[in-house]
Amino acid sequence: MANLSFILGIIGNVISILLFASPIKTFCGMIKKKSTGDYKGEPYITTLLSTSLWTLYGIINPDGLLVMTVNGAGAILQLIYVILFLVYAPKDTKVKAAKLVGVVNVGVLGTVTAVTLFAVHKNTRLTFVGILCTALTIGMYASPLSAMVPNAVGLFLGSAQLILYVTYKNKPVSTNPSEAIEEEEEEEEEGGSAHPGRRGIEMNSSLVNV
Repeated sequence: MANLSFILGIIGNVISILLFASPIKTFCGMIKKKSTGDYKGEPYITTLLSTSLWTLYGIINPDGLLVMTVNGAGAILQLIYVILFLVYAPKDTKVKAAKLVGVVNVGVLGTVTAVTLFAVHKNTRLTFVGILCTALTIGMYASPLSAMVPNAVGLFLGSAQLILYVTYKNKPVSTNPSEAIEEEEEEEEEGGSAHPGRRGIEMNSSLVNV
């Protein structure tokens, strides 16, 4: 079983490295054009953070050789992508990307590494880094859902409006009091005296006026 797990781990590492290497063609195009075009640098910057943290996890894990090697290779590739992006990006984009690299890949990574090595107890380091890595990975995969949330709310509100329209579209709304009284009198004439008490009051008031 141990050998099987190791073999499956190696296969998984090979697949992961191929995924990390998939943007190579994109960056070859950037080098030829000497421009980043419409590509964004944020995915490579955040993936560099993720692979770096997973590499740290593999380093502090006694059984983390496979995790360390695959994510170490991924971190090296992502670092190359980030550097190439900074070289060929337009000036405004380059400045924003450089600031993000400073905050994410230097500030966050440095802080997590320092806290892990000097502030967290040795027995809980692995759990601490593992939770951070898992949360970051889930966040990266779930980030495209942010584009769906406003659309879901719009679908709900639009459906509510449609239901209200279908429910009340055939019911006229009278804003004129005199029209409402006339409609009520017509209904009484058609269906008889629905309010005999009120008719009596009206007759009495007419006699007093006479």
